[in-house]
Formats: sequence, structure tokens, C-alpha cells
Amino acid sequence: MKASIRNRLLLILLSLIAAIWVATAVSSYFTTQYEVSEIFDAQLAQSARSMLALSSHELQELGETPPSSDHIHFIPDLAPQVHGHRYEQKIAYQIWLRPQDTLLLRSANAPGTPLSNAAAGYSDRTIDDEPWRIFTLNDPHSGYEVQMGESYTLRNQLINHIALRQAMPLLLALPLLGLLISFGIHRALSPLRTLTSAVAQRAPDSLEAVVAQDIPAEITPLVEALNHLFERLDTAFENERRFTADAAHELRTPLAALKVQAQVAQRSTDNQQRQEALDRVVQGVDRATRLVEQLLALARLDPQRGFSEMKQVALHPLAAEVLADLDQQAHSRQMELSLEGDESVLVSGQSDSLRMLISNLADNALRHSPAGGKVRITLVKGDRGVELLVDDSGPGISGEERAQVFQRFYRGLDVTASGSGLGLSIVKRITDLHKATITLDCSDLGGLQVRVLFPKTP
Repeated sequence: MKASIRNRLLLILLSLIAAIWVATAVSSYFTTQYEVSEIFDAQLAQSARSMLALSSHELQELGETPPSSDHIHFIPDLAPQVHGHRYEQKIAYQIWLRPQDTLLLRSANAPGTPLSNAAAGYSDRTIDDEPWRIFTLNDPHSGYEVQMGESYTLRNQLINHIALRQAMPLLLALPLLGLLISFGIHRALSPLRTLTSAVAQRAPDSLEAVVAQDIPAEITPLVEALNHLFERLDTAFENERRFTADAAHELRTPLAALKVQAQVAQRSTDNQQRQEALDRVVQGVDRATRLVEQLLALARLDPQRGFSEMKQVALHPLAAEVLADLDQQAHSRQMELSLEGDESVLVSGQSDSLRMLISNLADNALRHSPAGGKVRITLVKGDRGVELLVDDSGPGISGEERAQVFQRFYRGLDVTASGSGLGLSIVKRITDLHKATITLDCSDLGGLQVRVLFPKTP
């Protein structure tokens, strides 16, 4: 099952928010840890200086002779009896006489050994498997040294408490934020649901452009592409409908003529008359066969699809084969066929379609030229590409009609030659598929010149 856009957006946004939240929480935790440590270190140093100042009078009463261990003074630890604030500093301290290394004063929770071996400043030490922060302060004039220690437990408790207080609102807000984002995405995707509903409710033959209100910019290219597809489908269906109607109309006439000639042959008692009717039936079948072949060829040529495979094709051998196929037809009418020009010209295309193009042009030239006339095919390689020229000695086509002869089933005003009017339509379709251009002009043979220009191959 494929994930919806809504679920994908929701997952991405919540993942990003959660990642940012975690990064913020981690950064906040370390920032809190640093600031709390700085405050506690400052208080530790301040306590050491206060202890040295407050104890100086009592220390001077001890006299200049260093006291023995039996005369060490203790400060009673009143913490078990007095309930203070839970974040009240719980510290231990020692006052030493240097360099005699004599312990003068200590708190009840301080050991008899030095809290720190550092000469001065801050240091860390583990006492009874518990980490401690120690600050050592020296008085160079009196030789007194104060060591003030504090357990890290209180610091860590405060840091964790502050971090938890900061994280809880964000943690509780994450589900609410997910609901709000889900609602926002649902509202933002409403035009897409409207568009989906509009397309789903359409009838199969409804190809009008999709009109949707308040379409987001991201969906606009999809709607435009969909409308363009509908437009092309409408054009294709219209062409098919027109093509079917035209084909039915064109086939109705030769089929009706065949039926008439067959009925004549069936009822006739004269052998000569029956034979003439049968000959006309054969001619009518030939014309109908050619018409059907041209209709099928035209239906297979779709300019919008193009060819799946294009390759270099030599035009001279194709033209020679076409003229060889038409030689019998030309010989029966005492017409001259010729092939001139560059034998090495190549064009990019599809060989079967190119053969059909040359065949239709040459066949049209033969059909519309009088007996004893000429048809000439010339191949020219120029700067703009390869030109295929088909000249005939027929009546030609007037300038007014040249724009209409490429329409299907158009046969001209004064045309007497047989045909269906599809030959030049097929030629035009093939030239479009090959990105070529076709023009009609007067020939030096007295008739029509058809010029097909194939683009220059890279």
C-alpha cells in the first residue's frame, strides 16, 4: 500500500520537529550544565573566601604554635537537624596551615586527609565513590589554606530538574503539534481532493478542460498537463470520427458500384456484356483494395507518437525499388521513369514509411500524367539537408488548390485519374513524422514538382 501525500508530509514534518526538539533539548541540557556549574563554582569560591575571613580571628587565637592533632577544631554539621532548601549547598571544608601541612579546622563531614592535592584553584576528586568539586584558596601572608568541597550530586540534580522542566512542555506539545499539522495538511490538500472528485465524476466522453478553484501552484502544472492531454485526446477522437465518417463515405461508392456490376453480370445473357461487367467488378475490387490499404496506412501513421526507432536510410535504393515496381504500369502507358541525383544521400527515418512516401508520390505522378509523359525522381544533398524532388509532365495543381490537396479524400476540381484522394495525405503524415517539409511547385517538365526537404542529420 502506497503512502499518501498527507501521511508523508506528516511524517516528514514531525520527524524534523522531533529532530530539532532533540537537538534543542541536548543543547539546552549542556548549556544548563555549564551555567549551573559556573554558578556553583562561583559560590564555592565565595564560600571559601568567606570561610577564610570569618575564621581568621579564631585561627589567630590558636597562637603561633601550630596545634597538634588533638587540638583540631570542628564545626558541627547541623544538616541532619535543620531542614533547609533542597538546593541548599551541602559543602565540606578544611583549613590547613602551610607549609607545615597541619589541619586546623574542618567540618564534620570532611575527612582528615586533604580534600585536594592541588596547590590552588578548582579540582575534581572521588571521595567514597562519589565525585566532588574542590576549590583550594591560599593566603600567602598567613600561610592558611582553605579547601572547600561540594558533591556533584546536588549539581546533577539541579541540572536534571531544569532540563526536565524545559523538556516537558515541548514533549507534551508534540502530540498537539502533530494534530495541528495533520489538520493543516488536510486543509491544504482539499483542492487536490476537489480536483480528484471532479475528474472521477466525469463521463468517459467528457474531455473539456478541468476548471478548479484555488489550485495551489504545485498542482497547476498537473492540471495544465491534464487539460493538454484532454485536448489531444479530443483532437485524436475527432480525427478518428471524421476519418471513420470519410472512410465510410468513400467506401460506400465503390462497394455500391461493385454490387451494380455484379448484378449486371448476374442478369446478363450476353457473354460479352457479362464479361465487361465482370471486368468492371475486378477493377472496382482493385480500387477498393487500394483505398482500404491507404486507409490502413494512414491510420497507422500518428504524428504525435512518432517512430520508436530512427536510423540512417539510403534514399536512392528505395527510390530505385519503387520505380522498378511501377515499371510495368509506366510501360503500359508508354511513360518514362527516371532516377537522378546523389546516390549516397542518407536521411534519418524509418525505411518502410519512406518507401511508402516515394511510392505514393511516384504513383500520383504516373496517374495524373498523360500517356507518353515523364516522371522524374531527383535526390539532392544541400546545406539545409536532403531534398527529394518528384517531377511529372501532368497538368499540375493550381496555386489555389495546393493548400487543400493534403486533406484526406480531396481529389481536385478537374481530376479525371482514378484514386481516393489519400495519397498526398499519407505523404504529408510521413513528412511530419520525419520532421521534413513538403512544398508544391511548377516543374520544368510542365507539370507538378513535389519537393520534400529532410532536415540535416547531425
